[in-house]
Amino acid sequence: MKHIPAVVAAATALTAFASAPVMAEGFYVSGNIGLTSLGHTLERNEATAGLPVPDSAGISHVQSDDASIGLAVGYHHNFTNNNYFVGGEAFYNHENASTRNIVGVLGTDINLNSSYGARLIGGVNVTQKFSLYGHVGYTQLDFDVHNSYTFAPPTRDAGFTEGGVSLGLGALYAVNDRVSLFADYTKVTDVNFNGLPEVAGGTGRVNANSLDIDRISYGVRVSF
Repeated sequence: MKHIPAVVAAATALTAFASAPVMAEGFYVSGNIGLTSLGHTLERNEATAGLPVPDSAGISHVQSDDASIGLAVGYHHNFTNNNYFVGGEAFYNHENASTRNIVGVLGTDINLNSSYGARLIGGVNVTQKFSLYGHVGYTQLDFDVHNSYTFAPPTRDAGFTEGGVSLGLGALYAVNDRVSLFADYTKVTDVNFNGLPEVAGGTGRVNANSLDIDRISYGVRVSF
């Protein structure tokens, strides 16, 4: 019987450890560095007739990786004895990924300038220091498109802003109740858009394009 108080005290300490929040409830800001993988699919269904060089149709997918940096502002809410949390976040990432895709004589360059949007976050505090979460949201991509031909000019350029649903996972490690380190993965798929009208051959044909984004980031979150 004399060990009961010690057992109760230990159980209470373990319960407090398991239920303690990784972050204080309230607003936060975060900054991160990341690696963005940009995938571009170009679908060209018809070759251009009458050109001085052979042409062909087809579908091509290319991918390129480059560094990125980002900022976010969000709100963190703990519930159910601080074992779980939910939140919302608005974010902006400065991107630098680019690709070059060639089908037949048509070459299309994509230069990704930025990604931004909002997402909902839900997670579980695994321990006092470590949490896991998932997120879903909507991401806008700001990018430039450059069309050219393998044999000669003409060329054509334009800026685009297109969006898609984003999904991802992440992990938080609490330095204290105000500062956390995190690792985050985000995927954006099937951002579809019509490319620039083709100039060569006078067809004015518009080809189907789509972008995919995979971003891994590491950063610091500070609540206030």
